[in-house]
Amino acid sequence: MHSLLIVLAYLVLGLVAAQRSAPGVYTKGNWIVDNKYSFQKNSYFDFSKATSLPAGLKASNYPVDTYTFSPANVIVGKGYLQLWVKKGSFSSAEVTTTSKIKYASVRTVAILSEPAGVCNGMFFYQSDTQETDIEFLLNGQSNSNTGTRYLWLSNQAVDGSGLKTTNPVALPANPTATEHEYRLDWLPGLTNFYVDGKLVWSSTKNIPSVAGT
Repeated sequence: MHSLLIVLAYLVLGLVAAQRSAPGVYTKGNWIVDNKYSFQKNSYFDFSKATSLPAGLKASNYPVDTYTFSPANVIVGKGYLQLWVKKGSFSSAEVTTTSKIKYASVRTVAILSEPAGVCNGMFFYQSDTQETDIEFLLNGQSNSNTGTRYLWLSNQAVDGSGLKTTNPVALPANPTATEHEYRLDWLPGLTNFYVDGKLVWSSTKNIPSVAGT
């Protein structure tokens, strides 16, 4: 996939239970989302019967500061893609696409992890200045949450200033016990964020413009 390729991607974790966004409609060689956004490709990953990562995805194996993503912490089984964080360690798990993507509508159906200290994330990343995120910080007393746990939606600062564009929104019901759909649409000059098919925030600031994973 080249840097100018536009992709519509779905990541489905386990069985279907959450309210879903309407699927893209294939029309005249393109996938149309919400009757207005056009994408050239469609990818769908279903782990309900899988025992390993499918083609198109890979387990990360690189360090970030004092933390490490370990492929050994990526488990596929029992109907889900499972990303483990080992107790008392700084070893966690991440799965990324094998090809670069520029613009996408990505839907992840997931049950988020509960233990305090864990950061659940669904994001596009090319560099620290080309990144957009959906994150759930489990520790309610963290500097970000300050007593109340939120779903954090963010575009990182494109100028390197560290002044990101971010918005905390209410969590869906029982996010650590129930499947919900988390959707990020990255479009030219715009990011749209959805939970269970409902738009919860849009931003036109600090929008990534470079292909990544």
